Amino acid sequence: MKRVIFYGLLIFVFSIGIGYYFSVLWKNGDSGIAYENEKNETEVEETVWEEEKVSYNASFALKKYYNECGHLKFQYSELPIELVNLSRAEVENLYQDWDVEEFSSSNIVLSQNINNVCDEHYVLKLVDDSIDIYHVGASGELELYKTTDIGKEYLTSTDVSNLESGIYVYGMGNLNSAIEDFE
Repeated sequence: MKRVIFYGLLIFVFSIGIGYYFSVLWKNGDSGIAYENEKNETEVEETVWEEEKVSYNASFALKKYYNECGHLKFQYSELPIELVNLSRAEVENLYQDWDVEEFSSSNIVLSQNINNVCDEHYVLKLVDDSIDIYHVGASGELELYKTTDIGKEYLTSTDVSNLESGIYVYGMGNLNSAIEDFE
């Protein structure tokens, strides 16, 4: 029994010695991963690094914030073919007027602040006894968008009064809803 314990301890000590010996060789040898320079500082060599690039099937979106009216327009669009295989820096260089808000190989979002009013503002007015729809331009000018055949005779006096001064509407959905209310 004493022999088994003796040989077990001997093998244990021998294993520790061999482990220490190979760790010193590995630390001082050129393993391709890390080594020590003369100042005793560990340097790590970079092995492989690939810059993330835009994939052919990446989603692409434009985000426009209009400062004058405070509206945000988020629009998905088809990925321009010239963006495929470009890095973030190359996309930023190509779209200098835009901020790259999100960038990955599968998703790009470009954003822009615009010091203007968005193109979703409309005014409903009563002109020549029918309702006309005007688009509000960037500087506030009204441009005829569409005429309707909704006559004055079908409207209440409150609606006539409101339409004579003009009813401002934001968005195509709200415009359609407002027209349906008068029909």
